[in-house]
This record gives sequence, structure tokens and C-alpha cells, in this order.
Amino acid sequence: MRYECRMLGAFFLPVVVWAQIGINSFDGAVQEKTINWTLFERAPSRIRIWDDSTDVHEGQGALRASVVIGAINAWGSFAQIGYEVPPGESPMNWMESDSLFVWLKVHRPPSLPENFVFRMHLVDQPTPGDNKEEYIYENTEILDRAQGWVRLAIPLVERESDGSVLPNDEGFVLFPKTWGGGSYNNEVLDFDHLVRYSFVLVTSGWSSSGPLPADSIEVSFDAFARSGKSPVKEKAHPQENFHLLSNYPNPFNSSTEIVFSLLAPDRIHFTIFNPLGKEIMSFTDQKFNAGVYRIHFEAGNLPSGVYCVCLQTSKEIRVRKMVLLR
Repeated sequence: MRYECRMLGAFFLPVVVWAQIGINSFDGAVQEKTINWTLFERAPSRIRIWDDSTDVHEGQGALRASVVIGAINAWGSFAQIGYEVPPGESPMNWMESDSLFVWLKVHRPPSLPENFVFRMHLVDQPTPGDNKEEYIYENTEILDRAQGWVRLAIPLVERESDGSVLPNDEGFVLFPKTWGGGSYNNEVLDFDHLVRYSFVLVTSGWSSSGPLPADSIEVSFDAFARSGKSPVKEKAHPQENFHLLSNYPNPFNSSTEIVFSLLAPDRIHFTIFNPLGKEIMSFTDQKFNAGVYRIHFEAGNLPSGVYCVCLQTSKEIRVRKMVLLR
């Protein structure tokens, strides 16, 4: 039996609808150094992060963190885990996006959940000479109890702020100047000039009798993505002409979508191989204009297993794995 892709609309139309685009799959992110961490305070606060390949939501791995936040300040303290664009590379462009999504699993909840919050930080820098500007989103309940994998949706919008409004789950608020004590630039969240994102674990409150009590948590992150019209830029050299993103969903049951983009017109050879390395579908030497394209793949009666997607242009080859689960 021959399995083929079902095209959406006309044959390989550029994407014109909203799709979920991967930012970080966390498959080996710690080992590959696409994730870094910062501990704000001194000992006894500490943090350990590692690649977990056994307890994952999707793909080959999840990012797992064990965090201890000491009793240091009356307001609390925090640890943050995230990614920063290396010097000399282009900023991340999340224009025309409305939401971020990340899967979380709390393995060990905090002892005092009323003092523990999850925050998402975004940092922009309009030009290399500008100051970096930080925006904060907050969820006060997602870390309160041990639970299975939970999908957190984060509105990718900027809320009005007078510089003192506390963050909450309605969107991102500029980090108040009175907190940081520094200077900031244009006070506009530039989605096309993002240089850092981070997941922040915070003890937050106030103690009039001394430092806020110490606490700890163990939590995993997986499948960080955004809703948008075009793929997030991968860390790539300028001469690379195309990107092949991970399919979504992955793993999948009966169908999945594969997204690739071209910076310039080129000829494409596309192939899907089964777990035994046998070609199950392909198209060869077809010309595509620059743009973003989406392939809808129907698995039909194919058995469970790890399948490979191979996309080849006149100069480059990309391969991605996709997992079919029945």
C-alpha cells in the first residue's frame, strides 16, 4: 500500500492560517547548551537541571529541574531557567503570534504553595546598543500540587503598566523600574527583537519578622511553542536557505503536519521512511517559491514506530524524527 500526503487547499500552499510552531522541544537541551540557568541568590539556594529521557510529554526528552530557594529576603527570591541569543546572532522574531504554550509536570510541589509562583520572562533589545528590557507574566497556581503533564497557555500580549503593576496571567508587564533600579529603553515590547526567554521559579510574598521561609520544588518542562504564522528562527547560519521544523503533533496518532520554509526558490525532494528504513512516500524535484509550506500526513494503517522525514534541496538536507503511536 502506498501512503501519501494530503495537501491542504491547493498543492502546497504557503501557510496562511495560524499554527503551533515549536520554540524548544527540550530534546537534549541541557547537553546541547540551548538552555542556561541563573540562581539569583547565594547558598543555601541551589538549582540542578538535567535532560530527562524517561518522563516526557512528547519527543525524546524533557527539561527537569530541582530547585531550592533559601530564606534570604523578606520578599523572597527566585531561580530562572532559559535561553539567551548568543552575541552576534539575530534576535528571535515572534511577530504575529498570540500565545505561548509550555507543558509542565510538578514532581514535588513546594511546601508553602501560597508563596510559590511561576513566571515567564521575555527580554527585548531593539538594537544592540539599547538597554535590555524585561517583561513578566505570572501564574500563581500551576506549581501548587504534584500532577501529570499540564499545558499552560500564556497570552503573548503586552498589558498597560504604570511601572508598578504586578504581573498576572493576563499578559506581560514591563519589569517595574522601582524593582530593578536601572534604566530601560523605549518601554515597548518588541516581539521581533527578543533576546532572552526564561521560566522563573519564585518565592514571593512579604515577611515582617524576617526572611520569607525557604522552599523547594522539582518540575519538568517540555514542548515549548508559540501560536503564529511563521516559524521561529532556528539558530542557523545566514547561508542556510531552508528550515524543516518538527512535525506537530509529535507523537501523533493518525495524522500530523510537517512545516518547512524556504528563503529563496529551490527544488525539493521530500521522503518519509518507516522504522525499517523503507521509503513509504515521496515527491521529487519539484520547484517551490520562497515561503512557508505545510504538509498534512495521514498515516493510514501504518504501525506504531519512529518514522523519519527527509527534506533535500539543491544544496542541503534536513532529517526529523516523528513518532506514531497507536
